[in-house]
Amino acid sequence: MVPIPKKSEPHQGNRLPVTLLSGFLGSGKTTLLEKILTDPHHGFRIGVIVNDVGALNIDAALLSTHDVTRKEEQVVAMQNGCICCTLRGDLLEEVARLAEDNRVDYLVIESSGVSEPMQVAETFSEEFAEQSVSAGYGLEVDEENEMDKEQRIRLAQILKAGGLSKVARLDTCVTIVDAVNFMQDFATADMLKDRQDDVPEEDDRDISNLQVDQVEFADVVVINKCDLVSGDDVDRVKGTIQKLNPLAKIITSVRASFDLSTILNTHMFSYEKAALSPGWLRSMTEEINPETEEYGIGTFVYRSRRPFHPERLWHLIRNVFVVIQTEYIDEENDGQYGDEGSVDMSEDDDDDDEEDDSNDGEVEDENSDSESEDEQPQLDTKARLASKLADETFGPLLRSKGFLWLASRPSMFGEWSQAGVMLTISGGDLWRCEVPESQLPENQKARAAILRDCQGKWGDRRQEIVFIGQHMRDGGEARLRQALDSCLLDDAEFRDWERAMAAKNRQKVLDRLFSDGFEDWVVEVHEHDGDQGHDHRH
Repeated sequence: MVPIPKKSEPHQGNRLPVTLLSGFLGSGKTTLLEKILTDPHHGFRIGVIVNDVGALNIDAALLSTHDVTRKEEQVVAMQNGCICCTLRGDLLEEVARLAEDNRVDYLVIESSGVSEPMQVAETFSEEFAEQSVSAGYGLEVDEENEMDKEQRIRLAQILKAGGLSKVARLDTCVTIVDAVNFMQDFATADMLKDRQDDVPEEDDRDISNLQVDQVEFADVVVINKCDLVSGDDVDRVKGTIQKLNPLAKIITSVRASFDLSTILNTHMFSYEKAALSPGWLRSMTEEINPETEEYGIGTFVYRSRRPFHPERLWHLIRNVFVVIQTEYIDEENDGQYGDEGSVDMSEDDDDDDEEDDSNDGEVEDENSDSESEDEQPQLDTKARLASKLADETFGPLLRSKGFLWLASRPSMFGEWSQAGVMLTISGGDLWRCEVPESQLPENQKARAAILRDCQGKWGDRRQEIVFIGQHMRDGGEARLRQALDSCLLDDAEFRDWERAMAAKNRQKVLDRLFSDGFEDWVVEVHEHDGDQGHDHRH
């Protein structure tokens, strides 16, 4: 192997450079770590934080020149809130120790298969330094925290100094995928706990969404085990990754062998770039050439300035996706339907009795009468997967994400996020046209972008969802468009909707017009809330 040229001193500004390595069990992470530790040419004293030191098949004498540590995952709850109210306490301590000891030049962190790389990356980001300081002061006096006092004070000191961004810099986010199983993991109903023993029973994350998270956030994606599949299969994986993350560098490998300079000391990571890199987000802001379809994988953006009929949309998605929603529990009404903006689907249609009892994370299907709430939302996932795969319209769909407009919920947009058979629908925020102009961002570019989205009487309300899938140019896009168009309000319904919007109590009129059995969406009540009869709960 050719020695790695030093782009610059790795300890730039005395901060320890870090490569974050993500991937599922069996993808080749351990093999890659072994190659990093045994390669004599990169010239770095490598520190490695792994989940299982015993899995590394490396001579003990060799390890004496490096620093390999196994740390149990330890999530620290913070009173003041930092990094989504939790911190990886073990990671903070270990990275701070390695940076302070100055015994290693470079650090590689194996993100466990259960981790989402963005959460780990936030720990290193300068954008979160101010929150780290605030969290440190909060942790210092938080005597109710489960940690022992000595550890709590030690972590508080790290946070008060600005967190890991002051002693380490995230250099490269790498995701390694298995060429054999990558496409199959879009065609699975497996949850994470079905595949890994170290996952808590209450963890309800699914394989398809985790795979997408790991690919979309990566600077480099390594397609490993390419010798075990055909060239066409490799191309299909490559095409899918290019659509999911157009900015990522893609490397193909056999037994995780490739030029290590592509993942060590690259200076590639930028939190801002990573947050904006997913293909679905770039597709919303850039023109897509409709003829562009690499390796049979295409993409398009579905847009419309007319709302979906909630009942028709539900009937479209109910049999081809496992629909996951966040349950809103009204303390006064014990979580039952009947709140403003939440009308039982069967209220006006006796044929839909089977949907009555679905008050869980998914508005469920015909089997919901006989199933307990605890078994949902992943009820009969294998049957739902088979239904999706057999469906000519939705079977080839791999990924979709964006926001939607329901006729029954005029003040808030919904968030749509799908990977494989799993579709998550949740409440987003207020449409910007519902926010007083005085409360829009002061930044002129951001304000101008918001105002550009506002068109005509109904402002920025719209459908805008990016779809990524196979056979888009062979009728796939046309079928998806036709299916979604059938859920839009027709002309007569839209006229009724417009009249309802002019009513004194528009929400009650809309509730009478449109059956809506989706879970309630909740947004923090703003001081400017002055809508008559409307309290931002849908």
